[in-house]
Amino acid sequence: MHWKRPIALTLVLGVMAMATPAAPEVLAGEAGVPQDGTIEFAVFRKGDRIGTHKLTFVEKGDKLEVRVDVSLKVDLLFVTVYRYQHEALEVWDSGRLVAFESSTQQNGKKWEVEAHSGEDALLVRTNDQQRVLPDTLPPTSYWKRGMLDQPRWFNTQYGSPIDVDVAPLGTEKVEAVGQPVEAHRYKVTGIIAETGKPVDMDLWYDDSGELVKMQFVAVADGSLIEFERIS
Repeated sequence: MHWKRPIALTLVLGVMAMATPAAPEVLAGEAGVPQDGTIEFAVFRKGDRIGTHKLTFVEKGDKLEVRVDVSLKVDLLFVTVYRYQHEALEVWDSGRLVAFESSTQQNGKKWEVEAHSGEDALLVRTNDQQRVLPDTLPPTSYWKRGMLDQPRWFNTQYGSPIDVDVAPLGTEKVEAVGQPVEAHRYKVTGIIAETGKPVDMDLWYDDSGELVKMQFVAVADGSLIEFERIS
């Protein structure tokens, strides 16, 4: 895996640039894929904007590429106390994740993940560690609402499985791209195996299955990190 520019990010998400075509074509009818091929969030902590989270969807033949770029920085009294950057590329074929790579930096620590499909499996390498995982695990980029039906996900920062509990919280109106949207809210909880830290996050999807809002509770200080959809 070769990144062409320096990377500087994590969320409890574990969860998300590269150059993209000027006018990408996206798979028509693919649940969760926006018409214009882009989902972008502004990220806030205690009312202050701390970064962006962007997903870009590009059709290449029969495959769908999803590029994820997350960049966060928290300053306190003009000093940067937290920095997180995550870049990832997912390659999907007929609804199956067939290739993946990511590079993450969090406060100076770095993780590089590469994965490709084998026979009914996903072969994963994280730094110097190798794993064989089921190829049915959805990655923690969150754009596929169908992932909420599965109790185990593929943590895209660590390249490892994560067990989760998902509870529907009903529907409510949220603001997305400056407009009120009726959205379905879900609470996600679990434990990240690598850190032993809890997951406490909420995801909102509209009726078409498109991701319109996210938030999570930061373990370090209990602050609420909110993702406001801006495109």
